[in-house]
Amino acid sequence: MLKPTLAAALLALLVAPTVARAADPAPVPTEVIAPPKPVPTVRRAALPQGYHEVDGVVATVGDTAILQSELRRAMGQTRGGNDPVQTAEPRSAEALRKQTLDTLIDNALVAKAAKDLGLVVSDGEVDGQIDQTRKRMHKSADEFEDIVRNMGFPTLAAYRQHVRTEMVRVQMLRAKIAGKLRVTDDEVKRIIEQEYAGGQFEDEVHSRHMLIGVPDDASPQRVTELRDRAWHCYDDVAVHKKPWDEVSDDCNDDSATSEGHGDLGWQKRWTLDPTFGGKLWSLQPGEISTVVQTPYGFHIIQFLERRRVPVKDKEVLEQFVRARLQEEQFTKLYKAWLDEMRSTSHIDVRL
Repeated sequence: MLKPTLAAALLALLVAPTVARAADPAPVPTEVIAPPKPVPTVRRAALPQGYHEVDGVVATVGDTAILQSELRRAMGQTRGGNDPVQTAEPRSAEALRKQTLDTLIDNALVAKAAKDLGLVVSDGEVDGQIDQTRKRMHKSADEFEDIVRNMGFPTLAAYRQHVRTEMVRVQMLRAKIAGKLRVTDDEVKRIIEQEYAGGQFEDEVHSRHMLIGVPDDASPQRVTELRDRAWHCYDDVAVHKKPWDEVSDDCNDDSATSEGHGDLGWQKRWTLDPTFGGKLWSLQPGEISTVVQTPYGFHIIQFLERRRVPVKDKEVLEQFVRARLQEEQFTKLYKAWLDEMRSTSHIDVRL
């Protein structure tokens, strides 16, 4: 069944994406807030005994301060779980730091707008969301608290505040952005006429990938290692031109495609995770992507070939086209709104 591929924030409001897989994909949870998987952070040596670290301010947004500790913690979490503006996976620690700080500034702007609108989330709603997440992961309360600490939160209370903030963000995005989406039947029809021969044909792409998997409970240090491994695999196949099959034997953790060296077969775009599908459809035949992150880990994708096939279900095609137009419109509206907020807010970056 089709699940529209909206941008991440809109997906949090409306639907959950499917996942790129050669076989039937496992469903992604439909909850608003999933616990963020860690992404790479800089390794830091422990302070000598008797020394204490003094937190610093890395940026201010109006009267809100963004602390060095917040930046470090955010660098140890999944980038932009509800961020509708997708950016390239950063390779260097400096690029990741800049990207993460930009996201924290955007989050502060959203939080300010939510406060101005008087948006609140009750303790019961936060508890329900956390309990839903814990049950989905099949973890006890103690096990879940360990996972929360692995994600970079010092306490469960800090994670609760993160969940509350994200739930308020979703409310804010719904109030400010989602209500403005207007995709007409004529727009959908125009795209179908232009790109799908009036609904008769659609594209399928044959591709392969290497997946460097990231466990749900991986620590930031472990994810740093996995991310470095992914970039090493990319260098081997794309820069050093080693044979794909040879590199895949060492790099592909996807058991469903390991025998075929990551071959995903022929797939339609609407069956794929939005980030994975968007990157795949941007490639040319034979081209290899840089490292792409999805909920399953880090991918290196190769576009092999494209073909046109008859449309089997025009209703599904119309749903996908409408979702794609909503995603594009939402991203533009969100970016324009953020640009306006940035232009009227006092932002001081101190890095």
